[in-house]
Amino acid sequence: MANSEDSNQEPIRDLTAIGDELYALVVDQDDLETLDLAIGHYNAALTEDLPDSQRSRSDQLLKLGTAFSRRFDFAGDIDELDIALKCHRVAVDLQAPDSPDVLIMHAKYAQMLMKRFELLFSQSDLDLAIEEYACISDQNDPTHKEWPVALADALVTRFSHRGSITDLNQAIHLYQAVVNFYPSNPPTSVLGNLSLAHYYRYQQEGDVADLTSSIAYSTEALDKISPEDQNRSVLLNNVANGLLFRFKKLGSTDDLEQAIKLYSSVLELCQAGNRGRLHALSNLASAIMTRYELQASLTDLEISMGYFREALEICPRNNPDHSILLDNLATTLRKRFQHSGDIVDLETAIEHHYEALRFLPSSHPHRSDTLCLLGNALQSRFLFQGDSDDLDAAVNHYSEALDLRPPSHPERPDLLNNLANVACKLFTERGNPFHLNLSIDSYSEALLFSPEGYRRSLLFHNFASSLTMRFVYHNDPKDLDRALKLGASALELRERGDEYRVSSLVVLANANGLKYELEGDPTILQAAFQHLDEAHGICTPGHPYLLDIWEEYSRTHLHAYSKAPQSVDHLEEAFRYFRLASSHISGGSLPKFRIALRWVKEAEVHHHSSALDAHQTALSILDRHVTTKPSVESRHRTVREYAASLAVDAASCALRHGQVALAVEMLEHGRGLLWVYLARFRTPLDDLQSAGEHGCQLAAEFRRLSPLLEDAACDAVTEERLQNYRRLLREWDGVVDQIRLVDGFGDFLLAASFSKLKEAAKNGPVIITNASRYSCDAIIVHHDHDPIHIPLTDINTSDILRLSSQFRVFIMNPSIRGGERSREKQLTELLRRIWDAIVLPVVRRLESSLHLPKGSRIWWCPTGHFNSIPLHAAAPFRKGEKGLPNLYISSYTPTLSALLRCQKPRHAPNDKNPPQFLAIGQAEPAGGFAQLETVDRELDSIQRILSPAIPMTRMTGENATRAQSLHAIHSSSWVHLACHGKQDAARPLKSCFAMSDGPLTLLDIVRAPADSVQRSEFAFLSACHTAAGDRTAPDEVVHLAAAMQFAGFRGVVGTMWAVDDAVVVNMVSAFYEALLEKSPDGLNAEHAAVALNAAAKKVDKTVVPLEQRIVFIHIGT
Repeated sequence: MANSEDSNQEPIRDLTAIGDELYALVVDQDDLETLDLAIGHYNAALTEDLPDSQRSRSDQLLKLGTAFSRRFDFAGDIDELDIALKCHRVAVDLQAPDSPDVLIMHAKYAQMLMKRFELLFSQSDLDLAIEEYACISDQNDPTHKEWPVALADALVTRFSHRGSITDLNQAIHLYQAVVNFYPSNPPTSVLGNLSLAHYYRYQQEGDVADLTSSIAYSTEALDKISPEDQNRSVLLNNVANGLLFRFKKLGSTDDLEQAIKLYSSVLELCQAGNRGRLHALSNLASAIMTRYELQASLTDLEISMGYFREALEICPRNNPDHSILLDNLATTLRKRFQHSGDIVDLETAIEHHYEALRFLPSSHPHRSDTLCLLGNALQSRFLFQGDSDDLDAAVNHYSEALDLRPPSHPERPDLLNNLANVACKLFTERGNPFHLNLSIDSYSEALLFSPEGYRRSLLFHNFASSLTMRFVYHNDPKDLDRALKLGASALELRERGDEYRVSSLVVLANANGLKYELEGDPTILQAAFQHLDEAHGICTPGHPYLLDIWEEYSRTHLHAYSKAPQSVDHLEEAFRYFRLASSHISGGSLPKFRIALRWVKEAEVHHHSSALDAHQTALSILDRHVTTKPSVESRHRTVREYAASLAVDAASCALRHGQVALAVEMLEHGRGLLWVYLARFRTPLDDLQSAGEHGCQLAAEFRRLSPLLEDAACDAVTEERLQNYRRLLREWDGVVDQIRLVDGFGDFLLAASFSKLKEAAKNGPVIITNASRYSCDAIIVHHDHDPIHIPLTDINTSDILRLSSQFRVFIMNPSIRGGERSREKQLTELLRRIWDAIVLPVVRRLESSLHLPKGSRIWWCPTGHFNSIPLHAAAPFRKGEKGLPNLYISSYTPTLSALLRCQKPRHAPNDKNPPQFLAIGQAEPAGGFAQLETVDRELDSIQRILSPAIPMTRMTGENATRAQSLHAIHSSSWVHLACHGKQDAARPLKSCFAMSDGPLTLLDIVRAPADSVQRSEFAFLSACHTAAGDRTAPDEVVHLAAAMQFAGFRGVVGTMWAVDDAVVVNMVSAFYEALLEKSPDGLNAEHAAVALNAAAKKVDKTVVPLEQRIVFIHIGT
C-alpha cells in the first residue's frame, strides 16, 4: 500500500520540479511562452488529488500564484492578478501558523494586494495589505527590515487617500526605526520616504521641525546616490518641496527659485510615459504659480496652466491627485479671469472646484484647501456678477474649512483672511455691523498668527481696506490712521512694478482722500493723486484694475472739489473718470453698475450735464447684469436690491432735458425686467424663417435653446443648474448675435424704439405716470401724436408714497374707522386727492390736445408707487363734476411692451364654436386659509348668465388641485377663478392661488406651454391681491394678474386689494351681464374693460361699498 502511494506521488513532484525549472528560466529571460508552460505544469500538479500534505499543496498554490502574478506583470490582465491572490490566500490558510514560510507568504500576499490597489484603488485591498504587513512586521528583527518599510509605505498611501494623521505618525515611527538600525549607512529609499512623510505631516500640523527634517533627510539621501540613480527624481522632488514650503514660511525668494530649478530637473528626468511625470508636472506648475503670486507675471501663469492641464490629462479620475489637480487648474483659470475678465474662465474654475470636492471625504487632508479655493472663486464671481448667494456659499465653505484647520495649521491665517474678505463684502451688501466687526476681528487674528513672509502684505492690504470702510460708517479717525499705516506696510512689501502693488496704491489713495476731506491738508490730497498715478502707470490698457483706479480718481477729484468749489476742473475730471470706469471693457457688470449709479447720484447732486448719459449707461449695464442671473427670483432680487427706482429716475432726467420720447424708452428699458427677459424666449420667428435656409437654421436653434433657458430660469438654482444655465446662455447669445447679422434683423431683441412702442396706443392713449425722487410727471402716448409731457407740480414722490400708504392702511384695517359711511368718506377724500393732483391734469390734456371723446378707452401705465394707487377710480366727488369712470374707460398695462404683446394677432378662431369657458372655484383650500362661503353661489350666478349660449366647465372642491387647475387654465380660452389669492410680500414670485392640495404659484402659471398662448383670451381673477404687486420693487409688476397676462391671456381682471367674499358675487354677476350685453353674439375680451366700468356703476351701492366697487381693475387689451 505504501509502495503504491509513493509511485503515484512521483509524477506530481516531477511536474512541480519541471515547473520550477521553467519558472527559473522566466526569471532569467522574461519569456512569456516559458511562463505559460510553467503555469501549465503547476496547474497539472495541482489537478492530481494525492498531495502528501496540506503544506505540499500550499507550496504548489504559492508557486502557481507567484507565476500568475508574474504573468500579470507581463500582460496586465487583472484576472491573472485575481487568480494569483486567490492562490496565495488559500496557500496561507493551508500553512500551519508556526511554519517558517508563513511570514514570507503574508508578505507576498500583501505585495499583490498593493499591486491590485494601485490598479483599481480598492480601499479594501489597501486595508487588507496593511493588516498582512502588520502581522509580520517586527521592527527588531534585523533580517526583514523591508517589511516595516513596506508597512510604512502602505500607511502613507492610506493617509494620502483618507487623511488619518494616525497612519502618518505610525509610518514615520517605522521609517525612523529602520534609519536608527543603520545609523552609519541608512537605506536611501527609506531616507526619501521618511523625508516625504515629514513633509506630509508639516502640511497637516505646521510644525517647522517636520519641515527641517524633510529637507535634511532628502539632502542626506541625495548625497549617497549617483546622478544616474532612478530614485534621484524622487529625492530632488522632496528637497524642492521642503524649499518651497520654507519660502512660504519665511519668504526667501532664493528658496523659491531653487525649488523651481529642482522641480524642472525632476521633470527632465520624468519623460512621457514615466510614472513620476504626473507629480513632476504638478509640482513644477505649483511652484511657478507661487512665483506668479509673488510677481504677477502672465508668462508664469500661462506656463503653470499648461503644466496643470497636461498633468490632469494623464491622471486617472480615481487617483487621489485628481482633486488636487482640478483645484490647481481652477486656480490658474481664476487668476487669468482676474486679468482678462473672461467669465468662462471663472465658471470653469468653479465647476472644477465643485468636482474636486465631490471626490474628497470630510476627513481628507486636502478638503479644507478645496473649500478655501472654492470660496475664493465664489467671491470673485460675486464681484463680477453681484449675486449675494455666492457670498453666503463662500462663508459656508470657509467655515467648514476653518473647522478642519486648527490654530496651529500654517494655512489658517490665509483662511481667516478669506473669511474676513467675504464678511467685508457682506457688510457692504447688507449693512449688518456684525459682518464688518467679523471682518476686522478675523484680520486681527490672521495677522497674529501669520508668519513673516510674502503673504503678510496681503493681510496688511485687506485689513487697511476694512478699516477704511469702518471709518466711512463710524467716522472714527483712529480707524483711518491705522488703515494708512497698514496700507503703507503692505506697499513696502510690494516692489515697484508689481501688479499687486496696484491694489495697495488704490487703498492708500482712498484713505488719503478721506483724510484730506477730514483735515483739508493739500499734501494729503497730493499723496492720493501720486498713488493713483503710480497705479495707473503699472496697468496695461484694458486691465481690470483700471476700473478701481478710475473710480478712485473720481472720488479723489470730488474730495478736492468739496474743499474748493471754485475748482471746476476737479468736478469735470471726476465725471470724466466716472464715464471711463463705467464703460471699461474689463471687469464685472456689478462693479461697473455701482460706479454708474454713483455717477448718476453725483451728476444729479451737482446738476452736471452728464446726468442723462449716466442714467442711460446705468440702464444699459443693468440690462446686461440681470441677464447673467440664472433664475427669475435672482433677477427680481437684483432689481429690488440695486435698481428699484433707476428707470423712473432716468425718465425724470430725460423729461427735465425735454426728451419725452427718450423718457418713454428708458421706462421700457428698465421696468418689468422679469417679463421682458422671459418674453425674449418666446419671440415669434416667422419673418426669420422666410430669410432663407440660414434663417431657418437660426430659428430652429433659437427655438431649441429658448425653452431650455426658460425652464432653467424658473427652476430652483443649484451650482450644477447654474453652470448649465450659463452654458445655455452663451449658446443662446451666440445665436442671437448671428440673427442680428441677418439682413433686417439688426435690432433683434434690442430695446424697442419709441416709434415701435407708440403702436401700443393704437386703440387709445396710454398714460404713463412717473414718480421719481426728482419729479412727478405724466406722459400721454398716442400712436398718431408726439408724446405729451405733463409735469405734475402739485404732488411729489413723498406725497405719492404717503397716498399709497394711506390706501394700504385703509384697506388692511376695515374695523378701525367706524361705520361704512365714515369709511366711504375717508376713501372719497383719498380719491379726490388723486383726481386733483394727478388725473385732472391728464384729463384736461386728453380733452384739449387729443380731443378724446367721452367714453373712449384709455390705458394707465403707472410707475413706482403709482402702481398701488387706484387711478381708474379718481373723481372730484363734488357736485356737478364728473369723475374719471364717467369720462373714460380705464384699463392698465404694466408696460407698453406688455400691451403690444397682447395686441399681436392670433390664429383666427373657429367662429362656429363657443369659447372654452373654465370656472375654477376653491372654497376650502389647503394651507390654513379661511373657508369662502360664496364661491358656489358665484359660479352658479356665472353659469346662469352664460347659459345656454356659452357652455361652462366647472372645477371645484377636491378636483381643483394645483396640477388639474394649471392644466385646465392652459387649455382654456376664458377662465374665471374664484378662490383665495395671496400676494407674498417677501417673495412675490411665490404669490399664489390656494388650491385643494396647496398653492398654485405665479411661477407655475408663467410656464405656460407655447401652444396655449394662442388659445388664451381672458381671465377674471376673483381673488384677493391678484394685481397688488411688490411694494419694494413696484416697477417689476410682479403679481398674479401679470402672470396670467404673460401666460397668454390678452385681458385680465385682477384685484388691487382684498375682496369681500360676501359681496363679490354682485360685482361678478354685473360684469358678465354687462359683457353679454356688449357682445350678444358671444364673449369678446375687447369689451371686458367697458363691462367692468359698467358693473361698478350698476351694482347696488347700498350692498357693495365703494372700496369693493373699485377693487377690480382691467389689464391688457
